Amino acid sequence: MINYVLIILLIVLASPAHADVETGRQLFQEKKCRLCHRVENPGTVFKPICPGLKGVKARHSEEWLARWLKDPARVWKEGGPDVEDINRRFFEYRGRKPGPRESFMATIIGKQVVLTDEEIRHLIDYLKTL
Repeated sequence: MINYVLIILLIVLASPAHADVETGRQLFQEKKCRLCHRVENPGTVFKPICPGLKGVKARHSEEWLARWLKDPARVWKEGGPDVEDINRRFFEYRGRKPGPRESFMATIIGKQVVLTDEEIRHLIDYLKTL
């Protein structure tokens, strides 16, 4: 019985998914994502600047998140339902009439923080836990 428990414990601790989440959490800190995003806030709260990330997996697909993290300026320019949703939530939170606006991540941060495909996978694994 102890052998089975030991084997299961080793499998869980050596699981790449667990390591990816932790690596993603560390990247979130290292890349200073918290300066603009709060993991404890829902996506309807834009405080201090950008939407909260709690529940992000329910709002955006992994494919969309990967494209966004890779090239936010391009994704913002292309538009689509996810960008429209971000804008709608932004204007509702700010109590303003909807209108054109630039995304801080697309115009500023996306040009300064370049992520590898592997880093993006780790970040998405972390974001899925929120």
